[in-house]
Amino acid sequence: AVRPDIVLLNGGFFASPVLRARWVEIISSWFRRGKNDSWSPIVLANDRLDVAVARGAAYYGMVRRGAGVPITANLARSYYISIESDQPSAVCLVPGDTEPGNDIELMDQTFELLVSQPVEFPLYVSSTRLSDRPGAVVTLDSEQMTSLPPIRTVLKTQKQRRSASVAVKLHARLSEIGTIDLWCTEVNAERSWRLQFDIRSTTQTDLLAHAGIAEREGLVDEIVWGQCYEAIVNVFGDQGSKKPGRLMKELTAIIETDRSQWPPSLLRRMWESLMELSAGRRRSPVHEARWLNLLGYALRPGYGIALDDWRVSETWRQVRGKLEFQVASSRTESLILWRRLAGGLSAGQQAAIAEPHVGAIRGLYGRFTGSRKKSAVNLQPGDSIEMWRLLGSLELLEIRQKVELGDMIAELMSRAKLMNAHQAMAWAWGRLGQRVPIFGPLNTVLPVEKTAAWLEKIYQLGRDEPVFHLAVMQLARRTGDRYRDLSDAQRQQAISWLREHHARPHLIKLVGEGGSLDVEEQGEVFGESLPKGLRIQGS
Repeated sequence: AVRPDIVLLNGGFFASPVLRARWVEIISSWFRRGKNDSWSPIVLANDRLDVAVARGAAYYGMVRRGAGVPITANLARSYYISIESDQPSAVCLVPGDTEPGNDIELMDQTFELLVSQPVEFPLYVSSTRLSDRPGAVVTLDSEQMTSLPPIRTVLKTQKQRRSASVAVKLHARLSEIGTIDLWCTEVNAERSWRLQFDIRSTTQTDLLAHAGIAEREGLVDEIVWGQCYEAIVNVFGDQGSKKPGRLMKELTAIIETDRSQWPPSLLRRMWESLMELSAGRRRSPVHEARWLNLLGYALRPGYGIALDDWRVSETWRQVRGKLEFQVASSRTESLILWRRLAGGLSAGQQAAIAEPHVGAIRGLYGRFTGSRKKSAVNLQPGDSIEMWRLLGSLELLEIRQKVELGDMIAELMSRAKLMNAHQAMAWAWGRLGQRVPIFGPLNTVLPVEKTAAWLEKIYQLGRDEPVFHLAVMQLARRTGDRYRDLSDAQRQQAISWLREHHARPHLIKLVGEGGSLDVEEQGEVFGESLPKGLRIQGS
């Protein structure tokens, strides 16, 4: 068997000579070829095991700035994009010897591209055809090439609305984060479209292949994006002088559609530009509030398009606990941002976000009930609105914590001084006890007994606002799962209450028969409109 010649130990664990010697002895025993074989690998010297990783990170940073020697690996896979031809064929887009950060120009060939109509871009990968060069046209071979999820979309143009075909050149780039960016640039014109293929699933076994659903809502051409980018730079760039308050109106005028209709692909480009220009939020509290607001809007709901997991991770690193201005507007917008991205946050991240806010809510509860729930934060009722909505959206919190929050709502809902927060509390109540999670697993669903008790409390309150109708539907919604469904009698009671309070017929149907949320209901449950082409889980 092939055995390692050299090993390099990293980490403070190996600072102990006893542990280091024991580890080397075990590794050696795996590869020795008999009782008389005394082979052991060479152990490289490392004078600071505890900072080895930090040194590597610092050196990598130097390499990125042009100092030092880069250590890179070839892709070891070739990628192809299918083309229309007499027999199934594909063009080699990225050859196997490509390194991350490399650009590939396919300037020798011209392709015909359909615009303003649905098109498909099938992608293939091969780990055996490593000698094909960029631009090579090859016959599709199922034994050597594996298909990846295609991108199905519409390439939108700024002025031309009818279907047409244009001549384009292709330009590809293999990014360091695991994507192939493909630009289709019109010949003798300025129009260009960028497609982004997430190929991490071919190299990382813990990632599922991206389905490319959100891209179906279309890709705007680079002219439109360039104008959007310029508008954002004019606010947050080094020389930006435009007022943040007019940015959304200016973007709407450029895109020529209401912001609720902006395609997810365009929204994610906005996120990229805002992260690039993050220093601009330091200019004033107004700048930071607009930056946070648009950042969360552009990345909502935190999943659904290629690389959203990475985007959420980068947002966490950039924003979490790092507000530039400790003012009400920045704090409120940060709460809204995390609520919008909750679906892309891990359980640990959700718990970290919730901790200080649950403490503040406990303090508020203690002041109104005289209980022992105290907090160092003197939270005012009006300031709790976005806090309640954020906590309600954190579906991965522990069940005991959700129960505590819901029980506090049950007690506080009758307090007149909290009237301004009642709508947000009722919305959070429905999310905390919902029978069908939006993005969480089924083990996040609360016991039936608890949601039944909350329903009884809602009936006693006698409130007749739509948000209470929505909460009752979520707490009593039929799923067909006997472990999550209320009893027939309890659901019938919910139906009677909804009818008595003139709730929408479809809400009543969801309790009586089950089914999927309509578009309006998805927005109500999520808290605002979802990007086009994205649906919430279980809807």
